[in-house]
Amino acid sequence: MNFRQIEVFYAVMKTGSVSGAAKLLHVSQPNITRILAHTELQLGFPLFHRHKGRLIASHQALTLLPEAEKVYRQLGSLQSLTSKLQKGHTHLRVGAPPVLSTSLFPPVVARLSQDSAISAEISTGNQNELCDALLDNQLDFAISFGQVAPPRITSQVLVHTEMVALLPRDIPSTQNAMSIVALLELAPIIGLDARDPLGMAVKQSILHHRPDHQFQLSVRSYSTAAELVIQGMGIAVVDPWTAKSYQDKLAVHPLSEPLPVSVSLLFADNSPLSSTANQLIDLLRQCLSESPIVNSELSQF
Repeated sequence: MNFRQIEVFYAVMKTGSVSGAAKLLHVSQPNITRILAHTELQLGFPLFHRHKGRLIASHQALTLLPEAEKVYRQLGSLQSLTSKLQKGHTHLRVGAPPVLSTSLFPPVVARLSQDSAISAEISTGNQNELCDALLDNQLDFAISFGQVAPPRITSQVLVHTEMVALLPRDIPSTQNAMSIVALLELAPIIGLDARDPLGMAVKQSILHHRPDHQFQLSVRSYSTAAELVIQGMGIAVVDPWTAKSYQDKLAVHPLSEPLPVSVSLLFADNSPLSSTANQLIDLLRQCLSESPIVNSELSQF
C-alpha cells in the first residue's frame, strides 16, 4: 500500500463511510471508491464488506488499522518538524499539566512575546502524555511535576516547593501546620492517581502512618480534588498552585511533615532546545524564583 492508499483506508476506518472520508480528505466520493477498489484488488483481500449501503471493516482491515495509525503519527511528527523548520524555531510548542499550563505559562509567554516575534502552542496532559508528545516531536519541551523521566527524555529540576492541605472552611482546626494523621482524623483524604508523582507522594505518606489505609475516593485532577473538598467529600493534599486557585473558597494549611514537590523541565534527548525555547525557559525560571508559592510563603494564601 502506498501512502495515498493508507490515507484513504484510514479515513474510511475513522469516519465509517466513503462520504465521510471524502469530506475529511477534501476529495470526491468516486475518487475514494476508486482508490479503495484498486487497493483491495492489489492486496487480494477485501478491506470492507458492503451491506445495505454501509461499509463494514473486514478482519484484515482491523488487523491493518494499528499500523496505519503508526504511519499517521509519524506523518504528524514530520509535519510538525517541517513547520518548526519553516518558522525558524520562533514557533514554540510547550506542554504542562493543566494547573501549570494556566498558572505558569501564560505570563511567561506574554512577557517573551513583548520582546520577540514568536507564536506559541500550549498543550496540557499528564506526564506520560507529555513525554509521548516530546518523543513524537509534537512538543519542543514540557514542564511537569516530579523528577523521574522515561528513557530518551531529559529531566531538569526547575524548582522545589511543598504540598499543602485543602480543608473546608467549616472544619475546625486549631493549628496552622497539620500532620497527615491529624488530617485523617478530621476527614477522609481524597486520593490522587498513584501513577502521578504527587499522587504517589500522598499515598506513600499516608501508608507510612496507616499501612492498611484505603482511599474512599480517588481522582486524576488536582482541581477535581479541590472541588470535592468544597462539596464536603473530604480533604485534599495538593500542589501549591492548585491551592492558590482555591484560596478564596477553602482553608489552606501547610503540612508539619513536608511533602516535597518539584517542577521539572522535560525535553527529548534527540531534539535540542532552540534559542527561543531557552529564552522562555530562562523567563520561566525567573518567574518561579520570584513566586511566593515557590518560597512556601503560605501566609500569602
